[in-house]
Amino acid sequence: MIAPAKGVARRWLLFALVATTTAAGVWVMARTVAAQGVTVLEVVILLLFAPTFAWIVVPFWTAVAGFILRMLRLDPLTLRRVRTGPGALPGSGTAAPTESLTALVVPVFKEDPDAVAARIAAMVRSLVATGFADRFHFHILSDTPDPDIWAREEVAWVRLQAEHPEIPIFYRRRESNTGRKAGNVGEFCRRCVDDYDFMVVLDADSLMSGSTLVALAARMEADPELGLVQTVPLPVLQDTLFGRLIQFAGCLYGPLLATGLSFWQTDSGNYWGHNAIVRLRPFTEHCELPVLPGRPPLGGEVLSHDFVEGALLRRAGWKVELAAGLDGSWEEVPGNVPDYATRDRRWAQGSLQHLRLLRLPGLHPASRVHFTLGAMGFVSSLLWLLFLLAGTVYVLAPDLHGPRIADPFTSPGGSRAFLLDVSLLAVTAVILFLPKFLGVVDGMVSRRRSFGGSLRLSASALTEGLFSVLMAPIMMLYHAVFVVSIVLGRSVPWEPQRRGGSRLSWADALRAAAAPTVVGVVWGGATLMMSPLFFAWLSPILAGLLLSAPLLRWTSSPSLGQTARRVGLLRVPSEVVPPREVSDVRSALRGGVEDRLLGEDHRYEEDPIEKTGVLREPGNVGAKHSLIAGSSMYNAERGLFDLRQGRPLLVTEETGDARSGRSATLLAAVEGLDSNRAERLLSLCVAPPRLVLTRHRLAAMGLTSSSNGAHPSSNGVPSPNGTSGTYALRVETDASLHRLVELSCSAIPTGGIEGLQLSPATGAEEAGLALVRLGRLLPAVVAVPVAAPYPEEIARMLDDGALLRVDADEVRAFVASAGAEVVPISEAPVPLAEGADSRFILFREGHGLQEHVAILVGNEAEWPDPVPVRLHSACLTGDLFGSLRCDCGEQLRGSMRLFDARGGGILLYLAQEGRGIGLRNKFRAYTLQEGGLDTIDADSALGFGPDERRYDVAVRILQMIGVKRIELLTNNPEKVRAMEEAGITVVRRRPLHGTLNRHNLPYVRAKVQRAGHWLGDMLSQELSGD
Repeated sequence: MIAPAKGVARRWLLFALVATTTAAGVWVMARTVAAQGVTVLEVVILLLFAPTFAWIVVPFWTAVAGFILRMLRLDPLTLRRVRTGPGALPGSGTAAPTESLTALVVPVFKEDPDAVAARIAAMVRSLVATGFADRFHFHILSDTPDPDIWAREEVAWVRLQAEHPEIPIFYRRRESNTGRKAGNVGEFCRRCVDDYDFMVVLDADSLMSGSTLVALAARMEADPELGLVQTVPLPVLQDTLFGRLIQFAGCLYGPLLATGLSFWQTDSGNYWGHNAIVRLRPFTEHCELPVLPGRPPLGGEVLSHDFVEGALLRRAGWKVELAAGLDGSWEEVPGNVPDYATRDRRWAQGSLQHLRLLRLPGLHPASRVHFTLGAMGFVSSLLWLLFLLAGTVYVLAPDLHGPRIADPFTSPGGSRAFLLDVSLLAVTAVILFLPKFLGVVDGMVSRRRSFGGSLRLSASALTEGLFSVLMAPIMMLYHAVFVVSIVLGRSVPWEPQRRGGSRLSWADALRAAAAPTVVGVVWGGATLMMSPLFFAWLSPILAGLLLSAPLLRWTSSPSLGQTARRVGLLRVPSEVVPPREVSDVRSALRGGVEDRLLGEDHRYEEDPIEKTGVLREPGNVGAKHSLIAGSSMYNAERGLFDLRQGRPLLVTEETGDARSGRSATLLAAVEGLDSNRAERLLSLCVAPPRLVLTRHRLAAMGLTSSSNGAHPSSNGVPSPNGTSGTYALRVETDASLHRLVELSCSAIPTGGIEGLQLSPATGAEEAGLALVRLGRLLPAVVAVPVAAPYPEEIARMLDDGALLRVDADEVRAFVASAGAEVVPISEAPVPLAEGADSRFILFREGHGLQEHVAILVGNEAEWPDPVPVRLHSACLTGDLFGSLRCDCGEQLRGSMRLFDARGGGILLYLAQEGRGIGLRNKFRAYTLQEGGLDTIDADSALGFGPDERRYDVAVRILQMIGVKRIELLTNNPEKVRAMEEAGITVVRRRPLHGTLNRHNLPYVRAKVQRAGHWLGDMLSQELSGD
C-alpha cells in the first residue's frame, strides 16, 4: 500500500526536476537569442522553446527514475525489493485468484476473425496450463456491420468452442456500432455487471499469457481498493522493417520508461484501453463517457475513451496502477509509417478533446496531467516545427531582431555566446539520447541474452537510434498537420487498425511523403543558399524530410525486416526465447507448424539442436522465420497454390496513369490447363490473349522482339531495360489448348509463328510467370487482359472466392523472399556403412515447396580439416535406379566412399532435380533429347536456362552447421564460385568422374563444352559397354 502523501511527494519531485531543468534551458536560450536585446521574434522563440523543451525533459527524468529502480531491483510502487518467480506481483499477496470470476472481453470491428480466434486460442491454452482456467470466461463483442465478416466470426467462434471446451467462450454482435469501442464494452458492462468481479479488456491484436491474467486477478483480489491495473503491452510478430524498429524500441526502452511512470504515478495512473484489468462494478457505475458540446472533431463523442475512463475511475476514489514489472502482455503495431500515422491521427483528435475535460469537476490532479501530456504528444510537434521555423527566420533575417549575432572568434563576447550555444545543444542531446543509452545499459545488465547478445543489442540500438533521428522530423510534420487540421474542424472516422506488414509501392510512398519532401526541399534550399552553416546545423532534420519517400518505402518492406532478423539486428526477447503464446499465434497466423518444432529447440545461439550441437547461430539464417509467407504475402502464397492446381489468378498492378489507376490480368499456367479450362479462359478475352514465355524458350524458337511482329533470329532474345527477359506472344483468340502447349514447349512448333506479335511482358505477366517458375511448373502462362469494370463472370468469381486477386508487387516480394530462408525441421541418427555416427537433418525452404537433407557422415568432432563436402542435386533416375543417361549416381556413391576414407564429411542432398527444373520437366527434357537435342538445348526448349540451381541454400545450410573451410567434391566451377563468394573457403577441389558410355556421352559432352565443367578427362575415356 502506498501512502497518499508519498505519491504526492513523488509527483512534486518530478515537477521540481522538470521545472528546474526547463528553467535552466530557457535561461541559456534567453542568454543566447537575447544577447543584444529582446525583440518580438526572440520572445516568440522563447515562448515556443519553453514547452517544447519541457516536453522532452519529462521522459528524460522518467527514464532516469526507471533506470535507478531497475538497477536496484526495487518495485516502483512500494520501493521494496522485487520478488521473482511466476505470478510474483508487487502487492499481490497471493499466487492466484480464489474467489473471483473474470471476463476477458475482446471487442472487434471488421477484424480478421481467424487472427482474433488464433490469439484467443493461444490465451485459452495458456490459461489451462495455469490450472485456473475455471476462473475466466471469454466474450467476443462484435460490432462488425459486414455480413461476410460476421459470418466468419461466427464460424471462428463455433470452432473455438469445439476445440477449447475448457473455458466458456461467448459471442455477441450488436446491430449498431453506437459509441464505438467504448459503447461496445459499455453495453457488456451494463448487461453482465452482476456476473463477473473483474474484466480484462483486450484489443483484437492483444495477447496475454495465462500466468499474467491469473496474476492480475490475484492482485485485484488482494487489494479491494484497486480499480484498474494496466500492463505494459510489448510489440510482437512484426515483419516489416518499420514494425521491427518499433518492436525493438518498445521491448528495450518500454520497461524502463514504464518503471519510471509507475514510480511517478503511484496509484493515480492511466488507462491505455487494452491489456488491463478493471473492477467491473465501479467501472460500470463511474466510467460512462461524457458527450462534449459542439461538433467533431473537438466536440461530440470522446474519440479516445481510455484516458477518460481511467480518470473517472480515479475520481471515484479507486486506485489506478501501472504494473511495470509484469511480463506476458503483448500487442501488434502498424507495419509502415502511413498506417502508423493514420492511427496517430485518430489519437490526436481524441487527445485534443481531452483538453476540454481539464476543468471536469473532481478530477485528480494526476489525471489532468495525463490529459495534458497526452495532448502535448501531438501539440509539441507543432510547437517544435514553429520553433524551428522561427529559428530559421532568426538566422536568415537578422534585421528582424536587431544587431547581428556576434562572431564567436572575433567579436567581444562572441566566444561566451558560442559556449552557451554549444552547451544548450549538448544538454538537449543528452536529454534526448540518455534515455536510450540507459535502456541499452539496462538491457545489457538484465536482458542481454534475450536480445541476442551484447554485440547484436548494441548494433540494434544504433540502428534504431539512426532511424529514430531520421523519422522524427517526418512524424513532427505529420503530427503538426494533424493538430492544425483538427483545429480547423476536420474530423476522421475510427476505423480498424491495419495489422501486420504492408509494403508500400513507390507511388504510395511518394504520395505519403509529398509534404515532408516539399518542405525539406524548400526549407533546405533556402537555408543552404543564405546560411550554409545553419544548413549544416539543420541537416539531421532536413535529411529525414528529404529522404522521407525512400524511408517510407524501405521501412515498409517485410523482406528488409526479415533480412535484419537473419543477421541478428532488432531481435527481441519474444523471438530469441519465444513465449508459448507468441509461438502459437505465429504458427496459427502463418500456418507454421514448423514454428512449433523450432520453438523449444531453437532458443539460444550456442546449441539450437541441443542433442548434437551441430547447428550454430540460427539467427544468421532466420531459424525461427516462419516457413509460410507472412500475412502481407498471404494472397501470393495462395496464388501459387491455385496455379499449381490449375486455377486462374487475377493479378493487378499500378499502371502509372492516374486516369486508369490499376490494371488487371487473368493468368493461368499452361501446365494446369485442360481443354475446358482453356476454352473458358479464352472466352473471357476482350483483347487477344497473350502467351507469356521466357527468353530461353523464345530463343529456342528462333524469335526476337520486334514491334511489328515476331521474326527469326539466330541470336536469341536480349533482355531490354526494365524487363526481366520475359516476353509475351499475342496468340489467336480461338487458340486451342494444343496450340498453346505447342508454343510453350514443342521442339519445333508446327503452326506458323511469323504473324505472332512479340513484346515485353507486363508487370502482372512477369509476376504470374515468376509464381509458375517457383512452383516448378512449365514456365509458360496464358494472360488475358481484363478491363474495368470487371466482366460479370469474373466479378462473380471474385465475390464467391472462386478467383483470387493478388497484387503484382506482393507476388514479387513473395518470390524474392520465398527462397531466402531455409530452416531445420527435424533430424535423426541414421547409421551408415561409411559412419555409424551419421545424422540426417531435414531443411525446408521458406515457401515450403522444397526440402533438402544434410547428411553428416561420421562424428563431426572427428571430421578432417578441411571438411569434405559434396553438393549433390537429387537425381531420382541416377541415384536410385542407376540410369545410364547421367553420371549422378556414380558421383553420389563416389562421394560416400571418399567420406569413408577421410573419416567423415557432409553431403547436402539438394532438391534440385534436373539442374533445378524439377522431375516432371526433367522427363520432358529427356523426351526432347530423344529427338536430338542435348541437355542444355532441351531445357531451353522448355523455357529454362542452362542451370536453374541456386547454391545460396547450400551456403546457408553449411553456415548453420558451422563449416568454414571445405574440400569441395565437384566438377562444376559455379559451385566453387558460390562457396567462395559466400565466404566459405574452398581449400581444394576434388573431381568426381563416372564411367563414360554411349548413353551419357551427349550429356557429359554438353557439360564440358557448353557449361564449362571440369570433365575433360572423362571425355578421353573409352566408352563402356561397347
